[in-house]
Amino acid sequence: MSEYGPDSIQAETDSESLERAPRGPLWKRVLKRIAIGIGVTVVVLVLAAVALYNFGGPSGSVYPGVTARYDQLVASGQAPPLRQRFVLPIPGCRCHSKDPALTAQHSVRHMNECGKCHNTSPAHMEPGVL
Repeated sequence: MSEYGPDSIQAETDSESLERAPRGPLWKRVLKRIAIGIGVTVVVLVLAAVALYNFGGPSGSVYPGVTARYDQLVASGQAPPLRQRFVLPIPGCRCHSKDPALTAQHSVRHMNECGKCHNTSPAHMEPGVL
């Protein structure tokens, strides 16, 4: 038979029908895409939280001029210079101490090290101070 005979046409339509199998109702496909989107968003947020917990730290001091006072203490030899570290500043996370040396030490700490100074149980917390 020729290549355009009924046998070859039937074989082509069978393979095409297998490739184009029904994909299911539209609402199931839409829900699947929404679930995938929510899942990806949750994973990204968890990764961001882990990164901030491990590398995030205070973005500064509540009181102005603390860093200048610490620089004066270092220049006069009353305080040791700080070892610089990679710290992502978290907006709103501030050191509430008026002590320039303590504020400078906290500026290079990560969030996972905050438990060393702060007891965050409700019985030990002072209002407005962390």
